[in-house]
Amino acid sequence: MHTAKERLLTTLGVRPVAIWGARMTGIGFRRLATQNGINAVAFIDSDPCLNGKEIGGLSIYAPAQLPLLRKQHPGLLVVIAVSIKEDEIVELLQRGGLTPADYLRYSEYCQSFYTIDVVGSCNLKCPSCVHSLDTTGIPKGLMSIEDFQAVTAKMMTDIGLVSHICLYSWGEPFLHPKLDQIIEHVHRIGVATAVSTNLSVISSDQIEKVVKAAPEYLKISLSGYYPDAYNSTHAGGDVNLVKSNLYKLRHFINKHKAPIFVEVNYHLYNNNAGPDLKKMQDLCAELGFSLATVYANVTPVERLIDYCEGKRDPVITELSKLLLVNIDQGLEVTRAYRHLPCRFLTNQININWDRTIPLCCVCFYRGDTILSQDYLKDSLDVILKNKENHRLCARCRKHGIPPYLLGVNQKGWEAIAKDYERTHHRH
Repeated sequence: MHTAKERLLTTLGVRPVAIWGARMTGIGFRRLATQNGINAVAFIDSDPCLNGKEIGGLSIYAPAQLPLLRKQHPGLLVVIAVSIKEDEIVELLQRGGLTPADYLRYSEYCQSFYTIDVVGSCNLKCPSCVHSLDTTGIPKGLMSIEDFQAVTAKMMTDIGLVSHICLYSWGEPFLHPKLDQIIEHVHRIGVATAVSTNLSVISSDQIEKVVKAAPEYLKISLSGYYPDAYNSTHAGGDVNLVKSNLYKLRHFINKHKAPIFVEVNYHLYNNNAGPDLKKMQDLCAELGFSLATVYANVTPVERLIDYCEGKRDPVITELSKLLLVNIDQGLEVTRAYRHLPCRFLTNQININWDRTIPLCCVCFYRGDTILSQDYLKDSLDVILKNKENHRLCARCRKHGIPPYLLGVNQKGWEAIAKDYERTHHRH
C-alpha cells in the first residue's frame, strides 16, 4: 500500500505547481516540494498585502494572475495548501473554469494539520481572547522538550505526511525558555515551523535565540501603533516594547541571515484603523515585514455560544464598543457559508502543553471537549472518533459560528467596516 506522501508525489509528477496559500500551510508544502524535487513555480494568495512579495525566492501572485501563470506554465497544477479556507478557494477556481484535473487539495493527502501549544499561558489579557477572563481555571504550564520529542515522533508515525507544525494556540510561545530547541527539533525531522507571538517580551536574548533557530513563519499580533489604541485591545502589553523588538528582530535576522517570513497581524478595531494603521504600515515597510489586517472577532467557541444563547460576559459588552464588525454582523455576513464543512474540526489536530487534545483549536475550556487526556496513549483513530457528533459542535454550527471564526466572505466584512467608518465620520 502506498503512503500518503507517495500518492501525493505520484499525483504531482513532473507538472509545474502553483501553491495557493502563502502562509504556514503553503510554506510547509513548499519545503516538502523542495525536498522532493517538485517544480513549484509560484505562490498564489488572495490577501493583497502578500501580492508581489517573495517567500524563499518564490513570488506571490494574486488570483487574478492565475490565467497568466497557466499560460506561462503549460500543465500547471494548483495545490490548495491552506488549513481552513480551502472550500472558498475551490469555489473560486471552479468559477474560473478550472476542473479537478487542474487542482488538488493538499488536505486530502496530509490527513491532519498539527498545532502544538507549547505554552499554556499568556502574558497579555486581550479582551477578544479567553485570557481576559479570570475564571477559566485551566491548568498552566510548559511542554517539556522530552514530551515534545515524543509527541512529534508519534505524530510522524500517525499520519506519515507532516510538512509543518504550528507552535502556538492560546499560549504565548516566547514564554518558553527552550523555544529555540523546539524549533530546531522540528527542523531535524524535516518539518517547517510557525510561531505566533505578541512580541511584548523583555528578553532580547530570547528573540535572538528564536531568530537563530529560524522558524519559517513568524507572526506578530498587535492592534495599534500608539499606546491609547493598543492598550485597549492588547491589554497588558507594551506597544513601545513591541516596536523596539521589531527593530531587534530585523537586526537579528540580518545578523544571522535567517530565512524567516515575518508578518505583522494587525487586528482592526474602530479606534486603530486610521493613523495607527498608517504608522504601523510605514514601520513594517521600513523593516521589510509584511503587514496583514484582520477584522477582530471574539473567541473562544464556548464564549460565542454563550453570547448567542443570551449569556454575555461584561468583557464582551465593553469589547463590542470597539469592534468594526460586531458579533451579530459577523454571524450574518457569513450566513451563506454555513453549509461548508468546519475545517477547524475536519483537518486539524491540536495538542495542549500537557498532551491533552481539545475538540478543536477554537474551543478552550476543559471537560467533555477534551478528546484525549494523553496524546501519547490514544491512537489517532480514537481521537478522530471522539470528534464525531460532538454535542458542542452541534451548538456551534446551530449558531453559524464556524464561518464567523473562519472569517469567510472578507468583502462582506470590509463593506460593514466601511459603513461603520462612514457613519461615524472616521477617516
